[in-house]
Amino acid sequence: MASEAELQQQIEDLKRQLEEEVGTLNQLIQVTTKLNSTLNLTELLQLIMDSATELLHAETSSLMLVDEETNELTFEVATGEPGAEVVKYRVPPGQGIAGWVVENPQPVIIDNPSEDPRFYGQMDKAIGFETRNMLAVPLTVKDRVIGVVEVINKKDAPGFSQKDMELALALTNQASVAIDNTRMYARLADAVVTSRLSYRL
Repeated sequence: MASEAELQQQIEDLKRQLEEEVGTLNQLIQVTTKLNSTLNLTELLQLIMDSATELLHAETSSLMLVDEETNELTFEVATGEPGAEVVKYRVPPGQGIAGWVVENPQPVIIDNPSEDPRFYGQMDKAIGFETRNMLAVPLTVKDRVIGVVEVINKKDAPGFSQKDMELALALTNQASVAIDNTRMYARLADAVVTSRLSYRL
């Protein structure tokens, strides 16, 4: 039977865990509110990745969108130290963990990327970075994958957990809708401008 001190410790641990979960939930609510407050795609993508990096305690993260003409993945935003270098690159269709996520629309946790045959190691070599572990989640709109979010190198644990994946999915579900809305708004704005120009002519 547990002693009073052990029971007190268990209560304290549960209390701390609950506080952490409430804090995370509040952060997620704040992020969701922010996602719906801008129609600027660049701002939106940066916000998504800053939020993913912070919420999941990662060293860096990146967001890639599928180029509809070439099916390549283009780096739109990358956070952390290697961010500026990463956005110069494109990933060929089907290549790397991200390519796999596009073709098999499901999230994946990789603990030893260098040992995974799907890993696209050329990126690490090109920018002088080491990917120790990662979490990759598809951005999906109406059953169509429009991009991938990768969160890299967990700071406070040996790797990402199932709980991290659930949190990432909650974030990317909101992000996918926000991206789709922003793109729709941009197309609508272009159509209105074109219509006005045609009317004047």
